[in-house]
Amino acid sequence: MANINTSNPVELSRALVLAYRPQAFFRRMCSTITHRTKSFLIDVEKKTRYLAPYVRDEEDGKFVARDGYDTITFTPPKVGAKRNITAKDLEVRLPGQAIVDISNESASNESYMSGLVIEDMLDLQRSIERREEQQIVEILSTGKVKTGVGNDINAPIPASNIFSVASADKFDAENSNPLEWIRKQSREKVVLNGGSSVRTAVFGGQAWDAFIKNKSVLEEFNNRRVNLGYVEPREDQMFPGVTYQGRTSEGIELYTYDEYYWNEGEKANKPVMPTDRVILIGGDRRFEMHYGAVFDGANGTINKTQTYAWEWVEGGKIRWRELESHPLFVPVNGGAIVSAKVL
Repeated sequence: MANINTSNPVELSRALVLAYRPQAFFRRMCSTITHRTKSFLIDVEKKTRYLAPYVRDEEDGKFVARDGYDTITFTPPKVGAKRNITAKDLEVRLPGQAIVDISNESASNESYMSGLVIEDMLDLQRSIERREEQQIVEILSTGKVKTGVGNDINAPIPASNIFSVASADKFDAENSNPLEWIRKQSREKVVLNGGSSVRTAVFGGQAWDAFIKNKSVLEEFNNRRVNLGYVEPREDQMFPGVTYQGRTSEGIELYTYDEYYWNEGEKANKPVMPTDRVILIGGDRRFEMHYGAVFDGANGTINKTQTYAWEWVEGGKIRWRELESHPLFVPVNGGAIVSAKVL
């Protein structure tokens, strides 16, 4: 890292992409696709389960229609994060550095600056991934993303798959049966529209509390004669805020998600996952994170990358570094998602 030319945006961006690996729960479910253009096209196939018709021996086969597809144009929103460094910042040690030693034996100013630049860049990259994770959950919870700086971007999730449950089906209702409700959503929506049954259920904190206290859930999980699933919590150390809670007899993995992000506008920590919601995900989910190209006006280049990094000096005193990214989460097989407010 110390030998990186931080003034070269291409070299700096390449080092950043190679050094960073996604750590967020939903982001790790996505394949990564970069584009040479700002916008891109997605073909969403229609799925009709045709049966080949019976015909008489002397008859020819009968016509079976060909499924079509819808082509959707997406333009990812721009995400930008920057930070400056002054002479005073160079007098402060880096996190984990025991002492700042200015001597012939110490590292050169160039290598120290390079290390500080990379540390800043990785921290800014973490803020971008946090935005990606928040964007994914927002799309899975509402079917769209609101940036506040442009038009809403709609995802190809059927409107009927994002809803609030009826009062009788709320997880904290007296006679509700959440496990039966999950099975029904899997059979009637996810299998029908997404091609495979539910494999993952992600709960907000309050939704899980109501689920695990529900009388019918406790009766099924406590049945000693028939294995209808189990709850055996363990913290998943790979993903901040995520706890694996167990699985149902149908093989549905149960997770709770209690991670937070800082909302600058409200000056408060906010949950990434809505606390009153459960998201059901089918086996054939096709989660994709797309990145539009980044244009560098100074160099005249179009950059096909997840993240592009700049560094420049202002007024000969303040050094700035900035990351730019154009991420957009696309659940290509939107029928594999059911997202419901259950309280």
